[in-house]
Amino acid sequence: MPTVTTEKQHLRVDYMRYLLLIFFAGCIIGWIYEEIFYWITEGLLRNRGILYGPWLPIYGIGALGIYAMKPLKKHPVLLFFLCAVVTGTVEYIIGLAGIHLFGMRLWDYRGLLLNLDGIICLRSVMSFALMGLVFHYLLEPAAERMVSKMHPKTVHVVCLVLLLLFLVDCFFSALFRTPITY
Repeated sequence: MPTVTTEKQHLRVDYMRYLLLIFFAGCIIGWIYEEIFYWITEGLLRNRGILYGPWLPIYGIGALGIYAMKPLKKHPVLLFFLCAVVTGTVEYIIGLAGIHLFGMRLWDYRGLLLNLDGIICLRSVMSFALMGLVFHYLLEPAAERMVSKMHPKTVHVVCLVLLLLFLVDCFFSALFRTPITY
């Protein structure tokens, strides 16, 4: 019979796997969002990310930040504004890091309404806040149901495969990829 400590450890590992799945779902959904957005606005499909694969880590980080606000789900107006603050902060910090640490401006909002250094703008912050509500009220509950129905070993394998692919992509992208910059 498993001990209480072992059960707590399993719950903690399951929770960490769930967070990893949220990260990867955010990365992939963010990549799809960007591709559709720029296909509509520029008529082009091209991978704007820093990695070869279909994922944008900034969206994964944002998804984790949004998920952390789950206790506020009963307060949609507050949740909306906090999603705006959290995702705007993530975007600004990563945008600054790209410019100052790596000499790359991966996106440029200069010329858009209420932009801050061309790194964040009203449109991006409001769209991410809206996506935060979609995440909390539609996507995450559906994902939680789906993951809870999966065998834990299947979840484990999916997490390992995604993590391995992501790390390999990070390695090769760091060596060979030149991201689109502005």
